[in-house]
Amino acid sequence: MKKQHLSVLFLVLLAVTPWRSNAASLGPDILYVGDESDSTVKSFSAQTGEPGAFVTQNTGHLVGPMGLLIAGPELIVVNQNVDLSLNGEILQYQLKDGSFAGEWVPSSDPNAPFAPRGAVLLNGVLYVANLTSVPDGTPGAVYVFAGNGKLLGKLTPSGDLASRFFPRGVVLNPRDGLLYVSSDPGYSPSAGPGNGGQVFKFNPSTMEYEGVFINETGGHGQLNRPEGLVFGPHGNLYITSFRGDATDTDSIRIYNRYGHMVGEIQLDFINQPRAFAQALLFGPGGKLFVPISGNGPLTGEIRKYDVRTKAFDVFVKAGTLGSPFYLTFGRTNSATLEYGFQSEHERD
Repeated sequence: MKKQHLSVLFLVLLAVTPWRSNAASLGPDILYVGDESDSTVKSFSAQTGEPGAFVTQNTGHLVGPMGLLIAGPELIVVNQNVDLSLNGEILQYQLKDGSFAGEWVPSSDPNAPFAPRGAVLLNGVLYVANLTSVPDGTPGAVYVFAGNGKLLGKLTPSGDLASRFFPRGVVLNPRDGLLYVSSDPGYSPSAGPGNGGQVFKFNPSTMEYEGVFINETGGHGQLNRPEGLVFGPHGNLYITSFRGDATDTDSIRIYNRYGHMVGEIQLDFINQPRAFAQALLFGPGGKLFVPISGNGPLTGEIRKYDVRTKAFDVFVKAGTLGSPFYLTFGRTNSATLEYGFQSEHERD
């Protein structure tokens, strides 16, 4: 067993609750954002949006950063190794200076995920959504790793649903203790992402499948290619969705505890520049932070939404980031993705 794995296990065991209980004594918070354009993770003041000093010191390790999680003094980065003949991997970086700190799950591990995306940490265990198992498009799974990097198991739906399971994002529901996993059932290795969207539930303790939460066929006004998902006010689930056609809009769709859509935040408008998102996170003040992806004039923007009014302020202006994706605050709970300094009023 490698020393760094022992270190990770110790740090991860501390990572879930202290960020909430001790948040008031930690000083100013920091926002960390993965930038796909140059394969770095950059930092910003969580209060002002001003760029910070932290940037991952890339020495060839990071190619396609995806899920980001805080574990003690380290940032855990899910790395996809985009366009390389390598599996994905789980990497560690020092928060104090962005220096490389080792591999939790190296790409050379026979159980390394091929195309990992979102992830959460719970009680020292890492759950990673793996879009597809091999380049030919074999359905994926949620990989479950122990603190020493050992694969504990894989989570997949049962029956015919497993044949179109291409997981992208994952979050722990703080109210029922289940893992919620977004999936793109229309994904094809040759054509790429498709329309339609699903969210499945799993028990993280038993690793058992608990059923379908959302299952939409896709197209105009439907859930399409969901990825980032977080729980917010009143227990509602907020999830990213692409437009179904040219007459549709990119959005954040909102579902209640029964899986029924109860609202929507439009990110763009018909016949105007697109502004789609693939990740989102609640942060200071109960605001919803949404990085804008794509290749239009709004790319690189991070918006801060008031979910009551659905109005937003520009937190980080367009162009500051080349292509922002996953994000985490220093005080984000690495299991539930709740913001650690929220009051009960802000959460509920």
